[in-house]
Amino acid sequence: MLKIQGYRLLVKAKEIERVSKGGIILNVEGTNDDKLEQTGNQFGTVIGVGHTCWKGGPDETPWCKVGDMICYSKHAGRFIYDPETEDPYLIINDDDVICVITDGDKDA
Repeated sequence: MLKIQGYRLLVKAKEIERVSKGGIILNVEGTNDDKLEQTGNQFGTVIGVGHTCWKGGPDETPWCKVGDMICYSKHAGRFIYDPETEDPYLIINDDDVICVITDGDKDA
């Protein structure tokens, strides 16, 4: 289990589409291209929020909460794997959150 600390957020990156709406296979899983493509992803769901997120800024109001779909800076954070489940997660700084995506925008 991963427990996020400090001013960081734990994000589950949105899965990249593998098949187009027309049924064309876009990429083969497990290749180096697959890992490179996932790092270019900029969308994900907030899984955890550190206890000092958004502290010390001019406005200490949280920008997002656990469960929110967010857009984050393209080269933000670091991928890490949960030691129990081996699921990949991204750890980003609180100021790497660009926006929260509302229900009407999730397919953007």
